[in-house]
Amino acid sequence: MSSRHSGERPIPPRHDKRTRLWLASPHFYPTYGGAQNRYRSYIGGLLQRNLDVQIITGTPQIQERSEADKHTDWYRAEPGTWLPSTTLDGAPLERIRLPDSKTKARTQIYYDAVLEACRRPHDGPVVVQFVTNMRPQALPWLRQLKHSGVATLYSVSQFPTWTQKPVKRLLRQRGFRQVYNQFDALVTNSEVIEHLLREIGITSRIEYIRNGVNLSRFHSAKSEQEKASAQALRAKFNIPADHQIIVAVGAVMPRKAPEEIIKAWRLLLSRFPDTHLLFVGPTSHQHDPRLGNYGSDIQGLIETSGASSKVHFAGIVDDVESYLRASDIFVLASRREGTPNSVLEAMACGLPALVCPYQGISSGIGLAGEHYQLVERNPDAIAAALIELLGNPQLRASQGDRGHRFVVENVDQNVSLDHYSRLYEELGAMALERAGGARLAR
Repeated sequence: MSSRHSGERPIPPRHDKRTRLWLASPHFYPTYGGAQNRYRSYIGGLLQRNLDVQIITGTPQIQERSEADKHTDWYRAEPGTWLPSTTLDGAPLERIRLPDSKTKARTQIYYDAVLEACRRPHDGPVVVQFVTNMRPQALPWLRQLKHSGVATLYSVSQFPTWTQKPVKRLLRQRGFRQVYNQFDALVTNSEVIEHLLREIGITSRIEYIRNGVNLSRFHSAKSEQEKASAQALRAKFNIPADHQIIVAVGAVMPRKAPEEIIKAWRLLLSRFPDTHLLFVGPTSHQHDPRLGNYGSDIQGLIETSGASSKVHFAGIVDDVESYLRASDIFVLASRREGTPNSVLEAMACGLPALVCPYQGISSGIGLAGEHYQLVERNPDAIAAALIELLGNPQLRASQGDRGHRFVVENVDQNVSLDHYSRLYEELGAMALERAGGARLAR
């Protein structure tokens, strides 16, 4: 598994004793992903806490490409080539060109690149935080990282899918145990996921760290500039000031169940004809050939509604908070999540949140009926809840206020960042001891 990448550009080492934290993911910004976006939001705070944050990433598979990826030069390069280095929010970002499909070559090139990056000279401990896409195939590289004196941890931020067939289910659980128990620590944002990990036999250290919301960024419109930005967004989509907006944040894909929201919206149009739908996030069917029929079904629901001009797709945006401030009600209809930051960010902006029960739901987003409203995932139930909120401004305000207070009191990003920083420094100290032992062994 020796390095065989072309276009290598060694980065001069920083001789400063700080813990170097590599955020590692097969794809990162601008490709959309909840976990990647969350860790991106932590970069500035971790840098402020004196961690040497760097990013090692690749290029997405065909079905994972976003609108923004189409405008890059990534795909002109041969797999295994280092692309020009950039910075993201103050952190250096290294990107390796990966094959477009899930193959053994894609796995090897990516993990060889991670191993190479972590082995670069550095006067201090090295910690690598794997953000997503961790499978048993990674085991040989994880063992090499550990042997090199690197500390490793993985973020388990989404409830896994389980097959109903007992034998396959047991095999899948064994695969999870093999790879997860190789890490020095696991991080999860959900006590439900933490319980599941212990239940299937994970013995690695598990840290439960709540998702953090950047409250200086996500809040209701206060300044004249923020109010003007919200008005400008409405104008961009030709939405009058007296019309109401239902917003959903996340990829338009089957797991997120946007079709249920569209069906519910169709049911309420006769009573509230001036209601708009706003989807913020990539439309997956535009990039994944397997979702062609799904995209046609979504388009058909919109076109036969009689109000197709009132459904808007924003795509990937960097200022999600502006779109939330321009909206009136937030809906999450997803079937499977961990602790979705989209709900917390909407609540931070003062929006009443409707959430459908999803696999993995936990107290990380507050209490149902108190901080958000839990509604069944069917068009009738979602429509009934929306109709109640659309017709009652006082109810919207009170629900929004309770959700906002929960976020401010429980999920301030600074608390999460302090927890992460302590964990990284502790693992870094362990990595130094391990590196010293590895040198003595040689």
